[in-house]
Formats: sequence, structure tokens, C-alpha cells
Amino acid sequence: MKIASLYGPRDIRIEEGTDAEPGPGEVLLDVTAVGICGSDLHTYMYGNVGGIASDGPFTLGHEAAGRVLALGAGVTTLKVGDRVAIDPATNCGECEHCRAGEPHLCLNMIFMGLWPHHGALRERMVHPAKSCVPIPTGISDASIALLEPLGVALHASRLAQVQLGEDVAVIGCGGIGLLLIRLARLAGARRIFAVDRHVWRLNQAAQFGADVIYNADETDVVAEIMRATNKRGVDLALEAAWVADTTNICVEVARFGGRVIIVGIPVEDVLTIKASAARRKELLIQHSRRMKHTYPVSIQLALSKQVDLDSLATHQFNLDQTREAFEVAGLYQDGVVRAVVLPNRQHG
Repeated sequence: MKIASLYGPRDIRIEEGTDAEPGPGEVLLDVTAVGICGSDLHTYMYGNVGGIASDGPFTLGHEAAGRVLALGAGVTTLKVGDRVAIDPATNCGECEHCRAGEPHLCLNMIFMGLWPHHGALRERMVHPAKSCVPIPTGISDASIALLEPLGVALHASRLAQVQLGEDVAVIGCGGIGLLLIRLARLAGARRIFAVDRHVWRLNQAAQFGADVIYNADETDVVAEIMRATNKRGVDLALEAAWVADTTNICVEVARFGGRVIIVGIPVEDVLTIKASAARRKELLIQHSRRMKHTYPVSIQLALSKQVDLDSLATHQFNLDQTREAFEVAGLYQDGVVRAVVLPNRQHG
């Protein structure tokens, strides 16, 4: 089978690998779709994400869909032929956080696509059955893979506790930012302000429910949002970008007593905020990590078409084109929102 291996920054090579047999509690999967996340791009472009660097050839990919090919001993929850969302996080079930119902904070988590655990950019893979979620008909392979970023956005939205009639700002309109906008609209936000540097993303932000869009390269975003809210600021600011100073934009546009949720992972691994503004406003500033018990709701949102995941998958590639997919996504080429690799598609 073919595997896309990362040897260093911007150095992906397609190699031949050997199929593994599923062990007890595992399944063998045909990988049908893999979305390229911003955190994947960190590792591809710069060699690390959040301070975790790969140390040797490595396979990325944690937003993934598959089809069950074979069952390991003891697997009764799945059958051959099932289409599944591949949950990238396998928790231990035993640590204090797992026992408290917080598996996303597991102290012994194995997360595929994060060094040293290989990811899904391959034709076939073995994965724990407990981390495979059966998917009903009516959702495309690409959308199954994108249930993972929808889950990330849903977890952040739950932490944010979006209330009916609130003003919300979303800084960064990539895949996660667009999903945050859509979820805020579904939750009953009054006005949603969207900020990005790319025109096509801002256009899609409007389609996903943003009321007002701002190009950060063309306007003073803080001044405009404060003017639009009559100097009050927004109730909730959601950070979904890559850079250190976007958290401070959230701090500056949040109202006194407001909330800031940080979802993005800055390349610099540093956040910059104006301490006096955050203190004076007595802001609640909280990070959001991955997702927590979100697949059931995410599946229903996709099935009901309340969230259009297919529209995020703007660019699709076969496995041989993986490097091209990363280049298009990492360099913001050709109006890309989410690049998706279909490992078993034979032609581009």
C-alpha cells in the first residue's frame, strides 16, 4: 500500500508500506478521506506544532474517514463494510480525567498524526475499534472526515456558552472559524462579526452566517467592531487563527465582563495580550482543546444539513498529490478552505 511520509518541512514522499493485521480490539480500514488541518500545516511548513517536533519520517493526518475491511478479535461494535469516522484520539479510560468524563484531557492519550503516532495519510490503516464511529448513509466521505473539525468547533462553542441575542466576533475564517460562525448562528447569536485576510474566506463566512465581515489587511478591525457595537464590544470573541496577536484582537473587542475562547494554535507558540485591557474588563479567557463527546451531535448536524461540510472541502486530491494538497493549503492558493486527500482515489 502507499503511504505519504513527511521527512522534514515541505518534504512529503509517497512510499510503499506493508499492511498490518488488526489485533484484539482493532480494525483494518480503507482510508477514504483525510482533511488537512491547520495543525497538520504547522508540522508540514515548520516541522512542529505546539512545541512537538517530529523526529524522523512521519505520517500526518487526523481528520479521517474509513471503511472497515477486517475485524480483530473481540470486535463486536462494527462489521466489515461499515463506513466510520476515525476518532484520532484514543484515551486510556483509567486516568483521573477519563474517569471524570473528560477524555480529551486524558493524561495517556494516543493522538494519531501527532508525533510519534502515525496518521491517516495512507491507503489502509489499523485503528482501535472503540475510536471508530459508525456513520449512516447520507454523508459523503469528505464530510465524514470533516466531522472532526466540526467536533472541535462544537466543543469550543459549548465552552463559550453562546446565548440567544449575543454579539459574537470570530477572528480567523478557516474551516474551524467558519464552523464556529455557523454554530453561533444556530445558537441564536444576534450579530456575528467575522475577520480574516482572505476575500474568499470572508465571502464564505457570510454564507455560513456572519452579518459583518472585515478584511484585517484593509481595516482597523478593533475600531470598526467597537464602532459597530457603540463602544460596548462583543459578548463573546472566538480566536481561530494561527498568529500570536489575534488573541489580543479578541481582548480588545470583548465587552467588560465578556468571554474569550482561544481555539487556534499560534505558529509562534506564544499568545500576546494587553494585560491591562484583559484585567480591567475582567474577561474570562479560556483555551479549547480538541473535542469532547461531540460525534453524535456533529453527525446529526451534518445529516440534517444544518451544517454544510461538503462546501468546506473546496479542493480534493489523491494520495499521490498529497504534497500538492499541503502546498495549496499552506500557501492559501486557489481559494482553498479545506484540502482533502482521498487516499484510494486513483486520479486527481
